Amino acid sequence: MQARLFTHPAAARQRFLELTQRPEPLLDLIETSLVIALEEYPALDIDGYLRRVDGWSDAIRERVEGSRDIERIVEEINRLLFEEEGFHGEAGNYYDPRNTFLNEVLDRHAGLPLALSIVYLEISRRLGIDMSGVALPGRFLVKVCGEWGTFFIDPFDEGRVLTTAECQKIMDEVYGGGVRLREHHLRSSTRREIVGRVLSHLKSIYLSSNDLSRAIGSVDRLLILDEKDSYELRDRGLVSMRLHRYDEAVEFLERYLVATPHADDRSRIREQIEYLRAWMERN
Repeated sequence: MQARLFTHPAAARQRFLELTQRPEPLLDLIETSLVIALEEYPALDIDGYLRRVDGWSDAIRERVEGSRDIERIVEEINRLLFEEEGFHGEAGNYYDPRNTFLNEVLDRHAGLPLALSIVYLEISRRLGIDMSGVALPGRFLVKVCGEWGTFFIDPFDEGRVLTTAECQKIMDEVYGGGVRLREHHLRSSTRREIVGRVLSHLKSIYLSSNDLSRAIGSVDRLLILDEKDSYELRDRGLVSMRLHRYDEAVEFLERYLVATPHADDRSRIREQIEYLRAWMERN
């Protein structure tokens, strides 16, 4: 039996840093999502999963025989992923991290809209087709644009093609019909933003279960994406305080105040910093 190789968390974090520093078009969402999972699954065979996705892409490429017809390509992606491989949306437990970690999604063929969209986007990229992600309130979708117009694909609903009117229906389920669909709702997300959404969801899962150490791991990777993100700087400090890591708490809360000099909670955060400094001087 071949020995399983384990990746040290520091090595996984360094690999995440290297991947997210690539130019936007070269940022592979499959590989980056698997590296996020690597800190939770240190024996993860990332290359094996990448070969699996490459194999699906190659199979679709053979079926379309060089065609650039978008409808045909979407039809073949849908046939392979949802009919043959059985991928489907997992709505049972939004806060089950297995529905977000991409290795689990690829193994179980089930996941949340964001994870399934990542698979869809990366297969299309490997086929040379330009698609993008859309963070529509209530559902993450895939957008396809061309000279013939724009349409949307819902990987959570087995690749169903949606019109803008159907996107409005999804929003109505969230807002009860009180918000009209606007152009900004259908804005394409950058690849770095998609990575950030994966980490933000994991962070919310861990905070809801009071798993503060793992929550900090998500925040730290969000700060790799944007070291000046004031929201994450503040949360990093507040979570560190809950873990009694007061030096870290002061550091990140100070950085938060520098990043947002006119923050509404500035006085309260300054009081917390002064309290922590006084406590550390006495102990």
